[in-house]
Amino acid sequence: MARLLISSPDGKKGILELGKPVVTIGRGNANDLVLNDASVSRLHAVIKQDDSGLLIADRGSTNGLFLNGERIQRESLLKAGDVLQVGRYEIQLESVDENGIQVRRGEWPSTFNQIIRGRVEPGQLPPGVQVSDTAVANMAERVKKLERENYLLTVLYEAGKAFNGKLSIDDISQQVISLASLIEGVERGFVMLFDESGKVMQQSEVRYRHQEDSCKQQQIILSKSVLELIRKERQPILIDNVTADSRFSGSESMKISGLRSAMCAPLIGASRMFGVLYVDNMEKASAFTQEELNVFALLASQAGAAMDTFMAHQEIAQQGLQRAALERFLAPEVAEMVAANPEARLGGVNQKVTVMFADIRGFTAMSEVMEPGRVVEMLNEYFTRVSDVIFDFGGMIDKYIGDAVMAVFGAPLSKGNDAANAVQSAIQIQRLLTELNRDAAARQWPELRVGIGINTGVVTAGNIGSPRRLDYTVVGDSVNTASRLMNNAAGQQILISHATAAELDGKFDLEELPPLCIKGRIEPVHIFSVEWEEARARARKKRPSQSAVAAAKTGRRRVTTQ
Repeated sequence: MARLLISSPDGKKGILELGKPVVTIGRGNANDLVLNDASVSRLHAVIKQDDSGLLIADRGSTNGLFLNGERIQRESLLKAGDVLQVGRYEIQLESVDENGIQVRRGEWPSTFNQIIRGRVEPGQLPPGVQVSDTAVANMAERVKKLERENYLLTVLYEAGKAFNGKLSIDDISQQVISLASLIEGVERGFVMLFDESGKVMQQSEVRYRHQEDSCKQQQIILSKSVLELIRKERQPILIDNVTADSRFSGSESMKISGLRSAMCAPLIGASRMFGVLYVDNMEKASAFTQEELNVFALLASQAGAAMDTFMAHQEIAQQGLQRAALERFLAPEVAEMVAANPEARLGGVNQKVTVMFADIRGFTAMSEVMEPGRVVEMLNEYFTRVSDVIFDFGGMIDKYIGDAVMAVFGAPLSKGNDAANAVQSAIQIQRLLTELNRDAAARQWPELRVGIGINTGVVTAGNIGSPRRLDYTVVGDSVNTASRLMNNAAGQQILISHATAAELDGKFDLEELPPLCIKGRIEPVHIFSVEWEEARARARKKRPSQSAVAAAKTGRRRVTTQ
């Protein structure tokens, strides 16, 4: 199993297991690996698994993707140890080998082994060195003890490495049984898992130290007495001799089983007990010492912690999926509000917002001559890019209406410069369309022209609809005015109301247009066109700056604000 080791700019570390065919990397919340930094593009790169191995590919990132220090332009094969540079993040690919755990006993120097086994020849010892039989016996006993301790510590070391790479509860269960079976005296063992209420949910297959014994020994019957004791005390249990253990004097099932020695320990996480780990020996009483029990308990503790980590990752991943689903339709602020208050009710509040409508000009005529699949492809590309721009400036996607998009700036939370954010968003959308149109022929798409209308005013914002279908939206005359402005905007034009211009505080180049009579209003609406193209922006710098509102009052046709 491969995984990514992530180093963030602030020195924090992270790990992502590559358990999916395609893993996306980027700043957007919908990615598998979210790198929340301005140096990372919304969708920066993908890692794919195919027959040739792992492939890394750039997905049009602004700052590029670097593999071992070199910028890559196309798909490249990844191997263990490769280092990726994604913005300010460093990511290393690591391969974890999980095919079995090898535990080796310590090897002592050959002369030392010969001494404790009584095979040393006189000429093999340094001059003047003598070893008595008593010393040899004491040394042999000491070495055996050290060997035993070293072996048990090696089991724990291997457990730490094994549990670090596990991906599921079943994987962890199988691994902890494998490790426990390496403890001396263990003949067989299994894991029993509980659900959140504490009821037995699943029992793993019994594992035998020697597989040929599986057909000779009877099934394990875990006594209710043992289970109750584990649940109550949440401590490991050592059973030296069932027949002499007063704790299980009333357990007929244990007496019938013929069990002599056993160890049982809880698999405990931060907030619940996941189950129990059990091993036994059917033939030998007192088969396990306190040292074996200590190691066995630590194995169970590590397995419980690994299960807890897995469940936490699962919960975070599920929350991420739910959040990503919300953010496909709602602005991040609204998604956060809904996630924090899923029991949303009908109702709303009156608040001042800026509403923007953007509509593709001539779309009906385009769609009539294009294949339906191509139309959907074009709209999806357009809406995805436009939505990203709106989100970048703090807007909320209220709804898609055919080929038009309605966005709101200032609801549910105002950023203090909502009108400026709306206008800046509109400018970036127009510039985005200019860039998209450069590749229109290659995409076999028509060139797109978008008309945009923006208005600022008080609306009713909140959850509107029925108890079975709620939409967070805004309604009111200010919304209707923004829609009318969009209807009157030509392709590549941005029309804003006087109310919006008054909020801009001299930051944009505006040209006053004749007042516009719109449906539903008695008085004409004073409107302005936002000069967003580069040529006009350069011309703007050469003109003296004035207030948009002051210019409107004096009847000037061109208004420049800075």
